[in-house]
Amino acid sequence: MIVNDSVAVVTGGASGLGLATAKALLADGASVVIIDLPSSNGEAIAKELGDPTGGDGLLRQ
Repeated sequence: MIVNDSVAVVTGGASGLGLATAKALLADGASVVIIDLPSSNGEAIAKELGDPTGGDGLLRQ
């Protein structure tokens, strides 16, 4: 699947299959927004995955 220059929203993106999907999409050139429960480690995952625009990679509530 060609996802280069696409934007993907991945629910459950802070762990498991959602995280694997987010990483695969990023590797293929997509921009990714991860959404997960407030109790997840989403903040740490967003920082780990990075933000190519120079921001902090966080989606605010």
